[in-house]
Amino acid sequence: MSKNKVFKATFIVMVMTILSRAIGFGRDILAAFHFGVESSYDIYVASVAIPESVFMIVGLAISTTFIPMLSEVKHNKGKEEMFKFSSNVINILSVISIVIIILGLIFTKEIVNIFVPNFSSDEIELTIFLTRITLFNVFLLCINACFISILQVCEDFIVPALLGIFFNLPIIIYLLFFNNVNVVGLTVANVLGNLIRVLVQLPSLYKQGYKIDLYVNLRDEKLKAMLILIIPVIIGAGANSINMLVDKSVASGLVTGSMAALEYSQRLIQFVSTAITTSLVSVVYPIMANRLNEGDKEGFLKYLIKSIVIICLFLIPITLGIMFLSNDIIKLIYERGRFNSNAVVLTSMALLGYSIQLPFAGIRDILNSSLFSMKKTKVTTLNGIVGVVVNIILSITLSKYFGVLGIAIATSISALVIAILLLKSTWKIVGDFNIKALIYKLTKILISSCIMIVALFALNKLIELNNSFVKIVLCGTVGAVVFFIMCMVFKLEEFNEGLEIILNKFYRGSR
Repeated sequence: MSKNKVFKATFIVMVMTILSRAIGFGRDILAAFHFGVESSYDIYVASVAIPESVFMIVGLAISTTFIPMLSEVKHNKGKEEMFKFSSNVINILSVISIVIIILGLIFTKEIVNIFVPNFSSDEIELTIFLTRITLFNVFLLCINACFISILQVCEDFIVPALLGIFFNLPIIIYLLFFNNVNVVGLTVANVLGNLIRVLVQLPSLYKQGYKIDLYVNLRDEKLKAMLILIIPVIIGAGANSINMLVDKSVASGLVTGSMAALEYSQRLIQFVSTAITTSLVSVVYPIMANRLNEGDKEGFLKYLIKSIVIICLFLIPITLGIMFLSNDIIKLIYERGRFNSNAVVLTSMALLGYSIQLPFAGIRDILNSSLFSMKKTKVTTLNGIVGVVVNIILSITLSKYFGVLGIAIATSISALVIAILLLKSTWKIVGDFNIKALIYKLTKILISSCIMIVALFALNKLIELNNSFVKIVLCGTVGAVVFFIMCMVFKLEEFNEGLEIILNKFYRGSR
């Protein structure tokens, strides 16, 4: 990509992703209205989380190892051979998924008891029933991960960014228009949403030249290489998903509604993370893989450093802003229907703890991607294991004293530990990685963000605001202006590049 193309592609994907996540917010608001933080929603969260969290790890591992392989085949042998390899992988993984579903249906009770050991017998029975429905998501999520990888290597980033809209549509329709809403119907709508998410990608895949093919070749050397990489990647890339599952498991032993509170707050954090980190990684990761295949190490390092700075440019001020406004954010988004003041307190505590992780998780994801593209999977595996162990120990310990806040803080500390370890590992592997220049830029962003928060504290001392909407809008506007001014004062290169792109687009559009 030419100069500033990363900004342009990321900006477009970010807008599409924000639109998709906004619709997801609509879904969560409706769910909060109908269920609040009742035990029935805890059960729904558990039944969906068991197959989804486990397969999010596998799905992430598939896409992470699949993209470099696809890029290599495309570069060396062309698109047609890439699609042939894709069909081979998809068909084999489909068979494996079906086997997993069958085993899951047989051993559902044992699986549920492992993940939510503190549920009552009635809650366990309903969780088992719902989990048997959501197990079909394993197959759908597998196909979805493969389809997204193909589109991204073909540099089609828009369709993957819009998939959340199609997933949420049946859930929103169910919550809006059906009478006697319950968790069983909600679970069925969830599975239907995953099916639609797969189907809507087919037209774009066909446009690229892909066709469904039942080709299977177990002796494919590329397949063997991918399978060798996939196990360590599951641990390295899946640390976040494992941590989310650990969080819910520990929360099952806390007060009723703890799992729901974690779920609602995680949705908010995922919105920010997806809109910024995932948008950037989905654009940059295939580019970095292509640069390595072309032997362009300088280009690879350029995109890596720029990506880390851009992520922090967004996420550090957003993190401090969320921490400052956590209670008002939860009130504005969720407080209606059965979501009462107690639910607000519980969920805002979880949001406060989870928000700390945002910049560290962003750095972790981009460094994981860079190491995967270099096929340094052992490094990511070891760092991922350390992060998961830290989260398990801290979640169990801190939850005893701080409840959901302790669980959320444990996850954030885990993200910090992994980010530091990955940064250290990347520095050693790359060699000429300019760590001093990176730290210098990140320090400028941190100082700018701290000045922003000081300004917001001063604003709240001068003006007493009781309306959450007005407070968020006013603080968000003032905070953004202060942060932008500080970035210009510090002459932050990445901020100036992004601002130049936006101004140029506005200028051309107004002529």
